[in-house]
Amino acid sequence: MNEHTGLATSFGAAARTYDRYRPGPPPEAVDWLLPPGCGSVLDLGAGTGLLTRVLAGRVADVVAVDPDPRMREVLAEACPGAVALEGTAEAVPLPDARVDAVLVSAAWHWMDPARALPEIARVLRPGGTLGILWTRRDRSVAWVAELDAYVADFLGSGDRVGRAIQHMTERLWLPEGAPFTEVESHAVRWETRVTADELVGMFTTYSGYLTQPPVRREEFAAAIRSRFRALTAADTGTEAGTLPLPMACHCWRLRAVTG
Repeated sequence: MNEHTGLATSFGAAARTYDRYRPGPPPEAVDWLLPPGCGSVLDLGAGTGLLTRVLAGRVADVVAVDPDPRMREVLAEACPGAVALEGTAEAVPLPDARVDAVLVSAAWHWMDPARALPEIARVLRPGGTLGILWTRRDRSVAWVAELDAYVADFLGSGDRVGRAIQHMTERLWLPEGAPFTEVESHAVRWETRVTADELVGMFTTYSGYLTQPPVRREEFAAAIRSRFRALTAADTGTEAGTLPLPMACHCWRLRAVTG
């Protein structure tokens, strides 16, 4: 197992914490990504099913694929109506032309586009939609960007998602000759209130945290609580014990084309 694979599969050790504290995608983003009249959809790299649950309320036939059995266990409990299968983006366990849409939430940065895109095109029906989304804190807000930079520096994890989003924006992720149309982009922004426990919990589901030794994890949680106290003290209009946290869901969609 290489370092990338180890980080990508580290989430299973904290599957239930991940499911509790990670924000799911907003319904508005999913509505924008799904094609009209979508009858079947694949949630690829589904994790614990945060996106799967939103899809299940909109599409009759939902398949969720993830390589980690610990994540799929939580998904199956939370969304029994979906079919949960073991697999990866580079080896999708579905027949050709099986679904109308493939959605990838908070997982594209773990996938190899050169191998994943042909597989996704294979399982999509002609004209089907590929949708990619990330739900994260809104770094266009200065204090959020500063907090996230502090976290990345503390954990030494870098900003994989930020780099992936930049690649998407600059079209660097789409190999030449990929059987898809031009990319459309969209963003949904909103604000949610979080407690100190929720903010710490969110960050402790990150691969950079999960691969740290216990002492370092304790130091990190204490540091985030200290930051939370400083931020809430500076925000005189906030509700006691909570912090208004700006969020953003970045979305891209493209259509499969036939040769």
